Amino acid sequence: MSTNFALLYLATAGLFFLVLFTAFWLDGSTSKRHGMSWIIVLIGALGWGIVLPLALAERLRKLLRHRMAARPTAYSRFS
Repeated sequence: MSTNFALLYLATAGLFFLVLFTAFWLDGSTSKRHGMSWIIVLIGALGWGIVLPLALAERLRKLLRHRMAARPTAYSRFS
């Protein structure tokens, strides 16, 4: 059972690393020679169980805030 969990964790970490690596590599504002950036990508991949839910929550919060700002209010037609 613990072997299956370890394999699942490592497979998911590897997949998450590929996603982070692709995003990191395509980001033109980040230096590819900065060692701390690579460490952050590795830590994010190993800690995917914490990082992924936090990243999704942040994206959802930004999406909802953007939609609420774009929605006309009931009082906007009177101004």
